[in-house]
Parts: sequence; C-alpha cells; structure tokens
Amino acid sequence: MSDKQKNIIRLNRKKLSSQQIKERENFDSIVSKHAKITKRPVYRQKRFYFILFVIVLIAYLIYYSEKQEKQKQKEVTSEQTN
Repeated sequence: MSDKQKNIIRLNRKKLSSQQIKERENFDSIVSKHAKITKRPVYRQKRFYFILFVIVLIAYLIYYSEKQEKQKQKEVTSEQTN
C-alpha cells in the first residue's frame, strides 16, 4: 500500500453489526500485547542483579581458592628446599 492509501479517513463508513464486532474481539491478544509493551527491561529487574551478584561471587571464590592453592604450593616447595 502506498502512503496515500494508508492515510485515508472514511467519514461515512458503514456500521459494523454486533456479530461482526464479536467475531473480531480478542481480549487475550490485546492483553498479551500490552504485557509485552509494558514489561520492564531485564536490567531493571531485581532478579538480574541477584544473578549478576551470584556470578561475581562465584568468580571471586574461584579466584580466591586458586590463590590459596598457589600459596600452599609455594609453602610446600619452600619447606622441601629447606
């Protein structure tokens, strides 16, 4: 369709019957579209920050445990050389 055809406003269009209106009623689709439009972005949800915190915490614990292992290995090797 061209832009001119999209913007035509019909002032004297024929009225729809109540049966035609009921055939086209679909409140479920309207509600689902509204929910999609008004949904909060992921970065504004509390769950996002909780998951991010847990990931950072796990990464820190892995790093700390590796650091502790290296330190213990250094101590063992220094004791063996003495």
